[in-house]
Amino acid sequence: MILIVIVAFISCSKDDGAIPERVSIEDVPAVTTNLESGKTVDTIRLSGSPGNYEGKVKVALYFNDATPPAKVDIVVRKNGAASNVKLYKADVTSLPVNFTIKVSDLETLFGAAIKASDSYDFAPDIYVKDKKYEAFPVTGIGSGSGVTGMSAVGFGEFVRFYVK
Repeated sequence: MILIVIVAFISCSKDDGAIPERVSIEDVPAVTTNLESGKTVDTIRLSGSPGNYEGKVKVALYFNDATPPAKVDIVVRKNGAASNVKLYKADVTSLPVNFTIKVSDLETLFGAAIKASDSYDFAPDIYVKDKKYEAFPVTGIGSGSGVTGMSAVGFGEFVRFYVK
């Protein structure tokens, strides 16, 4: 019995050789999206003056020394529907970037007034070489889904604005 185990152990080896050319490995940078306050969620209140609301968002490399993407497009998803995504800012080539979200921006993008229970998610589509990694693809998990639970260490996969 021992002899069988020894022979089986010695005769087993695994050497797949080099990675085949058809397999590509891309260095996709971790891009974080947070409110300037560091949080990832804010509320637009309909009571008072919602037209004066300004949400301050920052998109940056999570690891400062990482190779940046060729560019990012900032997109916004309404009510969690991947079929309802609009382009907010195109061709951002320098990170970090800060921008201010206004109610009028949201209403113009989606062609309707904001209303209670709406939500708006902002995240980057990431371009590495000639490949696009969508934040909110119609099918599958996108770059905006990220690793959940990372907000404790300052990583935001997207910023969400609730309307109440």
